[in-house]
Amino acid sequence: MHRNISRAYDALWAEHKRIRRIHMRILSQRDPKLERRLLRANPDSSKHHDEVLLYEERLSRPQRRRVLKLISYGSKIERVMETLLKL
Repeated sequence: MHRNISRAYDALWAEHKRIRRIHMRILSQRDPKLERRLLRANPDSSKHHDEVLLYEERLSRPQRRRVLKLISYGSKIERVMETLLKL
């Protein structure tokens, strides 16, 4: 990978991890043990996905809106990362 593309990919990866960390912090409602467990779980696991949906249902309406915006932003970052890998 070209050095500039590699740097861009690394920056996007760091941003993606930051967004995921914020998402899990909102879901855990500041419970550090739960936040750690959610962050360490495999994001591709169906069990983890079901657990995240369960915690999202417990959120207030403003928190749900914020989570939705974070998920949308994270998806955009993932698409850009996929495009960079194709170069």
